[in-house]
Amino acid sequence: MSTEDKKLTEWTVSTYYKKSIEEVEHFTKDGMEIVHRIGWRSGSWTVYTNNDNPPEFEFDYVPGGDGTKDSIDMYNCNYNNIEEVEMIETWDGCYEDMEWPDDIDADEQTAIEEAVDEGDYFSALQDNDWLDGETEMWIWGPILIEGNNNFRKVIIADEEGKVVEFEEEIL
Repeated sequence: MSTEDKKLTEWTVSTYYKKSIEEVEHFTKDGMEIVHRIGWRSGSWTVYTNNDNPPEFEFDYVPGGDGTKDSIDMYNCNYNNIEEVEMIETWDGCYEDMEWPDDIDADEQTAIEEAVDEGDYFSALQDNDWLDGETEMWIWGPILIEGNNNFRKVIIADEEGKVVEFEEEIL
């Protein structure tokens, strides 16, 4: 049975706090890799489950993170009852960074850096024969799940990386 034939339930998933999302793009060429990171202020996705239950996420370790099992790669979470994920939007990029291989040609790096400053890093990488590889979209911290009939739940990872309900501290 294909995904189109299944009855799917739609949920909206979004970051609960600002600046808790990072997009990581990998580009390769001749055995080298450039990693491009963009931090976003916020983002949201439509998540489809194969039952009437909210998405059953599993927290993981974000590459290059602080070693805490508290993050979800929204582009790679088709497991448990999750059938499909579609990005709705991200907004207000708050930082951008490139990780360069040690053996990249200095002139090529300069050309790509200039293109990044002009806002068109993707074309510069393609023009220099870098292949677009995997893209990850990591979110962490409290995560808001909303659905039909006013369903609203906020989840977070406990100290062992298991999903628990988030309770905001009242000061």
